[in-house]
Amino acid sequence: MTIARVRAASMPRGTRPLVLLVGLLLFACGRGADLDAQNQARRALRAADEPVLLVLEGNPFEMDQARLNGLISAEMAAGISGMSARFATSPETAAAPEPRLVMILNPLNEPAPAVVCAAPASVATAPAIEQMRIVAAFCDRDQVLGTARTEAAVAGPTDQRFRRLLWRTASQVFPDDYEETYGFGILPRSLDFGLGGSFGK
Repeated sequence: MTIARVRAASMPRGTRPLVLLVGLLLFACGRGADLDAQNQARRALRAADEPVLLVLEGNPFEMDQARLNGLISAEMAAGISGMSARFATSPETAAAPEPRLVMILNPLNEPAPAVVCAAPASVATAPAIEQMRIVAAFCDRDQVLGTARTEAAVAGPTDQRFRRLLWRTASQVFPDDYEETYGFGILPRSLDFGLGGSFGK
């Protein structure tokens, strides 16, 4: 029998659930720190003045640019769960030049996030034929706060799959921080301490 098992066996029965709960809370704190590190983009977006600048490169369906700008801005905002956001593709309309969301529609290569933030216009793009790719980054000057690379079969700008692709991109750049904020979902589903129960006598 290991030392840990001996110690667990020697504990009063009423204290074991309490020890388990403390251990799970310590684990949750560590997991929360990981989520916190991943959600820089979401925190920066929440703190930013709106509308936030959206820099768009590429026009894969060769559609009217104003229509494309409006579609991307609206659907990216709709894809962020748990908080509201507004984007503007015009620097004159945006509240500030930084932070900004940069999106490359159907790039020919796989640009590094640093390139997406620093020189998005240098990334070559192509028309979408069968597959549509998006590379996105939320930037504060040259600092990369969050990124996403998504892809899907899309027939055109009115294809619902295009909107779903934009929603998925938004959810990756600005991941939902519900568990980080409220702490739910950190315990295994098999554990249920109950609201009115006790730890034993």
